[in-house]
Amino acid sequence: MSYDDQGQPANNDPYSYQDPSQYDPSQGYTGYESGSYENQGYDNSGYAPTPPPQEQQPARPQLQQLQRIPSGVPGFDQIVGGGLIRDRVYLLSGPAGAGKTIFSTQFLYNGISKYNENGVYVVLEETPQQLRENMYNSFGWNIQTYEDNGNIVVLDAISSRLGLSSAERYVVPRPFTLESLLYEIQNAIQTVNARRVVIDSLDAMSLELTQVDLRSLIQRLTMILKSFGCTTLLVSGQAETTSQGRKSVEEYVVDGMIRLHHNLEESVSGETTLEQNALQGNSLEEDSFSMKVRSRKIEIPKMRGTSHSQYQHPFIINENGIEIKSEPEVTKRLRRAIFKAKQVD
Repeated sequence: MSYDDQGQPANNDPYSYQDPSQYDPSQGYTGYESGSYENQGYDNSGYAPTPPPQEQQPARPQLQQLQRIPSGVPGFDQIVGGGLIRDRVYLLSGPAGAGKTIFSTQFLYNGISKYNENGVYVVLEETPQQLRENMYNSFGWNIQTYEDNGNIVVLDAISSRLGLSSAERYVVPRPFTLESLLYEIQNAIQTVNARRVVIDSLDAMSLELTQVDLRSLIQRLTMILKSFGCTTLLVSGQAETTSQGRKSVEEYVVDGMIRLHHNLEESVSGETTLEQNALQGNSLEEDSFSMKVRSRKIEIPKMRGTSHSQYQHPFIINENGIEIKSEPEVTKRLRRAIFKAKQVD
């Protein structure tokens, strides 16, 4: 039975529920509904709530005109809108024999000899001595002189990758790791205050990497190079797509792409001679023949921040290096002949 049934008084437990209508005002309770601190010694007449602090928006950097640098490769700057953009990373790709090493060395060598911009060349597929000898005997580019003067560093990254010793001044230590490679590249850039960098090639770096690891490596590498204000060529011999049909991961990371092509094309040549015969009169004889000739072309599939040519442009390799024809390649020429009728009297 309950207390009410027994006529007992209500529960005096202070934590139990009590009907507010039973409160005695003489006890000084103001009641929850009043919401006031009167009769309790508090003076809230001067109280004003503090407004929430306004968030400070960070100042946006001012837009600046992109600075271009001359490549030193005749005809190239015209097809990329006036030159490569400084502090950016470009992918130079093409099959074996397309001229990638010549192009990248010409870019680096002319940067030093013509534009007072020091450079770093990272070799991963041939020794530094092979690079020096090939460029000197083919084009007269004396890289070693600029090495001795402190204008260029040729970083030997192939010896440690193959587990061989090296007598080079700048070499990636054994055992070869990507961390040590990145460290030595950074050290070489700081040593000569380089503004141009060539890494030849990405294929050697990506042999044991997954697509995810390769993308991460290239992103880290590009951040390091850009932080030092370097304009960089990443050389790659990979095709446009992987064996699974996907585009190469580096194509998505870089700021621009330069692609070289070469193939054999048939060239028809001939000569026409005039044969004179006193009895039968004059006759024309034509002797024609065809040969296979190596045809080289360059195109720019991607270039952020600038307009560029949408065409393929022919180029040649001569004793001065690479020379590009800035006019688009003409594959077919149409001729129209106009005949005027002679007026008859």
